[in-house]
Amino acid sequence: MVFQILDDKRDCNAIYTNGDFIYDRHPKNCDSTWGYSDRLRNDFIQYAYLWTSGKTIKDACPEHLKARFQARESKIKGHFRSFNAAKVNLNDVCFYDLVPDKHLRHYFEVKNEVCEWIFENYDKPKNYNFLHESYLTIQDIAQNPVKINMHKLYNFAKTDTKAKNLLKWMQQHPKPIVNYNLFGTVTGRLTTREGSFPIMNLKNELKSIVEPKWDCFLELDFNAAEIRTMLSLTGKEQPQGDIHEWHKQEIFNNEITRDEAKQRFFAWLYNPNSTALESSPYDKQALLGQYYREESIHTRFGRQAPCSTFHALNYLLQSHSSDNCLERVNKINVFLRDRRSYVAFTIHDCVIIDLHQSDRTLIPQLKEIFEDTRLGQFPSSCHIGKNLGELKEFAWN
Repeated sequence: MVFQILDDKRDCNAIYTNGDFIYDRHPKNCDSTWGYSDRLRNDFIQYAYLWTSGKTIKDACPEHLKARFQARESKIKGHFRSFNAAKVNLNDVCFYDLVPDKHLRHYFEVKNEVCEWIFENYDKPKNYNFLHESYLTIQDIAQNPVKINMHKLYNFAKTDTKAKNLLKWMQQHPKPIVNYNLFGTVTGRLTTREGSFPIMNLKNELKSIVEPKWDCFLELDFNAAEIRTMLSLTGKEQPQGDIHEWHKQEIFNNEITRDEAKQRFFAWLYNPNSTALESSPYDKQALLGQYYREESIHTRFGRQAPCSTFHALNYLLQSHSSDNCLERVNKINVFLRDRRSYVAFTIHDCVIIDLHQSDRTLIPQLKEIFEDTRLGQFPSSCHIGKNLGELKEFAWN
């Protein structure tokens, strides 16, 4: 049964379903709604937002409901404007206690109808369970404000234009959060939403301004994730050491340096017209023959992404790699749920944990969870530091 939560605040326990307001309880048969609420954290809910691949409810709304939805939504927004004008602190009250039942009923009824239409007319994503887990993870990350060393940022801003722009942004966002977008790319690689702290493109020189809430940051980072993904997809055994050293030995017969091997390998890998390494353990055409059809890539994670032949290999490896990493981040997030430590960020092929001292003995277990992927055992490096810019390699003995 479709329902909507009336107010997300902890002390405002009310839902609307089947024409009724229900207070202080959540009926078991109410299992479908539009989007996330922290109150639903431990329930497996069908989210219409995920069924639409991240559309807004306005964009997902069918034509026959649009006029009514917009009118009802406009009425609710009008109430919010009046509360703001009257300087009502909505943190201290339940929103639904201030709005006439008639207006609440009209709005949440049409919102339920939109959701019901979505569930009836959209196909459930093949990777819904993965999307659901990832949705909860990024919502959890957004619950923890990013701790910024403002003194450092002020100093950087004296000479660095990007730091100056970030300082201006911080003045407008005094409690910054990382707000990931699960549907920002066709391959599934995470992006951040407008208004999010720019963790994905923060320049290296500024990373030291980001500090942990607890004792230190712990970073787990896959070694050459996309290359290892390609090895896995072609059924090849994973080298345990540095993969570029392995290439230097196995492909280039130690005739060039590691950096040269890395450069030449990537130049071949992402150039569809290059045949320079066709005698290597990697077979691009066989890989595309298995996972690229009908002008789309089809991944082991249930994702389908349209693309040209030219971009197919890049999309295939990026999609598998990003989903493979995010799936491990999801597992770590669940593992840490009742502990002080928490997942602070995920950036491309790594996870960064805000580690409390009481959880330091969990480091080997966290590393084990991260490396035990759906695509096989992926070696990772481990770094620890007092800020994001000064992480030192760490080996647990």
